[in-house]
Amino acid sequence: MKTPEIKYEHILYTTEFSQNWKDVFYHAFNIANQYKARLTFLHVLNTELIDLLTFDVGLERLPSVEKKFSEAKDFTTNVQKDIVNKIIEEFGDEVLDQNNILVERGNPVKTILKVAEENKCDLIVMGFKGRSGNEDSTIGDTVNRVLHKSKLPVLVVHNIND
Repeated sequence: MKTPEIKYEHILYTTEFSQNWKDVFYHAFNIANQYKARLTFLHVLNTELIDLLTFDVGLERLPSVEKKFSEAKDFTTNVQKDIVNKIIEEFGDEVLDQNNILVERGNPVKTILKVAEENKCDLIVMGFKGRSGNEDSTIGDTVNRVLHKSKLPVLVVHNIND
């Protein structure tokens, strides 16, 4: 039996910067190198609750909300700069093209899937480190929902060092 060749051309690595984010990044980076694929780094700022309250209550019509949107955009830009600096500090500036480091706002699952589709990615790499209490259900829920909703293969790297 001849097996089909698997070729990755664009890999999306997404993180919330949990404890094992660097280990997961190494997996994504090495897979990208092995396949000579592009690698996009994504961090999603979860603004789902804020967006829900703002638009469902109709607050977007208030003048003060326009100012808040402008502040949120500035905040997102600053977070992106911080992430670029963090990556350069951790791995050096030759690891990722700064244009491939994205910070998006919104629902993490929807945003991950949207970015993967818009960038024509063919693999999503995520990390999961089991924790106790409410954190476990939140992190697990995001990974689980991406796994079930994605049309792409999803590699979940579990922290095996604990």
